Amino acid sequence: MRRSRFPFVVIAFCGLSTTVLAQPAPFDMSPERPAGQGEVPQMPRPRPVAPREPVPQVPPQAEEEVPAAATPPAPAPVQQPAQVEAPRQLEPPQTAAAQSSAAGDTLRRYIIPSESLALTGEYSRSAWSIYLTAEQAGAAQSINLGYQNAIVVAPEASTLSLFINNRRVGEERISAPDATRSVRWPIPAGLLRPGSNDVELVASQRHRTDCDVRSTYDLWTQIDSGETYLQFGSQLAPASSAVEAVNALGADPEGLTQFQMVVPSVGAIEELAPLLKLTQGLAVMNGMPNPRFSFREGLPDPIGAPGSLTVAIGTAAKLANLLPSLPPGAEAGPVSAVTPSGDGKTSIIVFTGPTWSAVGSAIDSFLAPVVRSPTLRRESMSNERWVRPNAPFVFGGERLTFAQLGISTIEFSGRRLRTGFDIAVPSDFYAGAYGEATILLDAAYGGQVTAGSHIDVYVNGNIASTVPITEGGGGILRQAPIRITMRHLRAGINRIEVEAILLSDADSACVPGSNASTDARFALFDSSAFFMPSYARIGQTPNLSALSGTGFPYSRQTEAAAFFMDRIDADMLSAAANFFGKAAQVSGAPIALDPVSAANAVGGRNAIYIGSAGQLPANVLTQLNLAPSLAAGWSPAAGEGQTAGDTAASMEAWRGRLQGGFLSQKIASFREWLQAKLDLSEEALRFLPGSETVFSPDEDDDLLLAQGPGVNGSGIWTVLTAPSPQELRLATGELGRQDVWQQIEGRIFSYSRATNDVSIQEASKLSFLPPLDTSLKNYRLIAANWLSSNLLSYALAIVLVSCLLGVTTASLLRWLGRRR
Repeated sequence: MRRSRFPFVVIAFCGLSTTVLAQPAPFDMSPERPAGQGEVPQMPRPRPVAPREPVPQVPPQAEEEVPAAATPPAPAPVQQPAQVEAPRQLEPPQTAAAQSSAAGDTLRRYIIPSESLALTGEYSRSAWSIYLTAEQAGAAQSINLGYQNAIVVAPEASTLSLFINNRRVGEERISAPDATRSVRWPIPAGLLRPGSNDVELVASQRHRTDCDVRSTYDLWTQIDSGETYLQFGSQLAPASSAVEAVNALGADPEGLTQFQMVVPSVGAIEELAPLLKLTQGLAVMNGMPNPRFSFREGLPDPIGAPGSLTVAIGTAAKLANLLPSLPPGAEAGPVSAVTPSGDGKTSIIVFTGPTWSAVGSAIDSFLAPVVRSPTLRRESMSNERWVRPNAPFVFGGERLTFAQLGISTIEFSGRRLRTGFDIAVPSDFYAGAYGEATILLDAAYGGQVTAGSHIDVYVNGNIASTVPITEGGGGILRQAPIRITMRHLRAGINRIEVEAILLSDADSACVPGSNASTDARFALFDSSAFFMPSYARIGQTPNLSALSGTGFPYSRQTEAAAFFMDRIDADMLSAAANFFGKAAQVSGAPIALDPVSAANAVGGRNAIYIGSAGQLPANVLTQLNLAPSLAAGWSPAAGEGQTAGDTAASMEAWRGRLQGGFLSQKIASFREWLQAKLDLSEEALRFLPGSETVFSPDEDDDLLLAQGPGVNGSGIWTVLTAPSPQELRLATGELGRQDVWQQIEGRIFSYSRATNDVSIQEASKLSFLPPLDTSLKNYRLIAANWLSSNLLSYALAIVLVSCLLGVTTASLLRWLGRRR
């Protein structure tokens, strides 16, 4: 009987189909998200970077602790492999409120000090420190890390490593292009310690397919702040010390550190100074980069959310009806203590006493460790909570090795290496027009590196120097000097980065697997050094960059600054606390304030005015060249919505514009040529300073910060204003973020919350303050920088001196000739 072959054919066909379907799908280079291929993902709150070139101010800043020398991370063996919770698709990111309600959230300590953290390029490193109590250090069991990367990152050749206290805790192949991936590593017993702990993330990334240097800019790994935290093994008892509670307060999933200030009632103006001194001290003591304060009359709900601390201030009689219990002795004298909240799981810091005078004494005693004399010189800025190590101050003559600045020796096999360090400059820095610092480079490059490669140095994101590699075949650089201009330095913290662009013939061929090569092309040694020469030091005003950089001039005053606030309520207190908290942080200590009830009570002192635009005195606005119309409320920018009365003036302006159009175009073209070819600005080519123009904010602006001289040049005045008290509170909450705060400069700074845009108006007239250094050398350096900034005056001086020399020589020869 003949059997049908049909079933066998069907079975064979099915088997073949299964085999075909089991083949791996080809790699898809389509965009992983709407942002587009190769783009760094949109941060939750993108911040534009404003151009900066500020000039610091007078005295050397009083500064605090010397930064500990950075120790390069030891290449300890990798701990147990990461316990991958997923290649799972995570739910949409939860809000902070939703996360705080999660069951395990009270057992978490979020460790990313900012809203977002992106590791970009072929090599990227981010290091900072976190403060832990003894209980937290002992109870931490594991660390969770959430990340997502660009689709072009090759997982077989890219790694993400986590170090804690210079010991590698875990290493992960970077492989999360589609969604956030969460990995967990156990923490070895005894690794964490009470106090500061160093955390470091290092990303080594390679492109999947492209070997061109330009492709390295497509590489990124985004760390998810809400998915990166320490996991504790059990419910922790509240901190027993108020100082430890403040120091150990971290950030919430959005990178904010929240202080909930509970004040049952604020009456007399005398109560304002201790409250603002306390908020400043809390910001300084805590040291986190994004502090935010809010005032309220009752307790918040919930208490003890991640990154949040509740602080109650008031007399014992007022707080008795608000708190579950008062600290012992509150009715008898000043007390600062920690008391448990109603649930017993969280704590509240309490400052109390029988009277407001006693409350002030309790605050003074608590803040004694962070209060210092304004004449005391600091050696570093305290910024290790977001960038480690602390940025050392350079006053001139310092030579700091890369090891001291936190850069360890790097052997690099990729095409573009970029790494950097921070330094701090005092407020009276005055060398932007002529000064040059030097990097003494110890490095080596391999034989595969070809001519055309180069080493670039950036200062605050601006190119400052380029050194070409003109010969191939490899070489060693020993203390090779790279001079960098100081025009982009500003008061406070400055970022200096070294970037090596390394070309090779193999990149052009780009054979498969070449991206994964581990053969080192370049080595940067930690014996390299940064040298800061002596420079001119004299303070200038107005200069908001000195305020945002070091708190100048209020951080250097021996007399308390007059402080005027149009009214005392929750919104205005929150706004003032946000501003002064961040100013105190960069100052290194609370700023002394003397609240006044009337604007005319300021006298000749330094002064700060905070209030809604409609409530500030008109004479204060006029003195700082702000539009008088602000006194009637926020108005559109000049030129928008002009009234009928402005029509004639506008038409006349247009007539003049058209009549002189050709000449104006030629002049404008010449100015652009001077700027492009000779780097000469209009300011450098004028004899006398221009007049300050009246400034009116844009309709979209939510906040305005301005600075200028007081009446008759006495004192320095600063105004912080917004359309309403509510807008002022919200806008200053954003102003206190490190990424916005560091953009403040010029004489006027405005900010829009809706667009995150900043606007800056530079000062046309700068006043010099008496220098602290009265040596002849300093005056010579001041003259050198001033003449370099005013080229026409310099040229005129040369002509006059030449004429004088000619006349003198002619007279001398005539006299000598007669005598013979």
